[in-house]
Amino acid sequence: MSRKLSRAAVAALLVAAVVPSAVAHHSYVTKYDSSKLTKLTGTVGTVSYTNPHIFFQFEASGSSWTIETESISVARANGLTEAILKEGAKATLTGWPSREKSAEVGLSTIAFDGRPTITMRKTAR
Repeated sequence: MSRKLSRAAVAALLVAAVVPSAVAHHSYVTKYDSSKLTKLTGTVGTVSYTNPHIFFQFEASGSSWTIETESISVARANGLTEAILKEGAKATLTGWPSREKSAEVGLSTIAFDGRPTITMRKTAR
């Protein structure tokens, strides 16, 4: 009986340890509306490399948007580096609008003046 109880206790501890981290890391499909693709042309504002993602402000059409990218390592691997993503850079981006915040977008693609388009993800799923 005590062996069954200790196995159940170990299983419960494992579930308790894994579930919060899985819930804490959102999926794009739950945070962003994959049925709508937004296109913005403007200027990069402040940039924050905050694990696990990069967030930056983007000024477009008189509004300030918060843009969320993939993880820092994925963004760098795709060519979105600190040398390119910097305050004052002119760009055109596409992404999915937030389901909860009116001026937030999950980044799909970004093209800086004179550079090829960088694709972060092709779908919000």
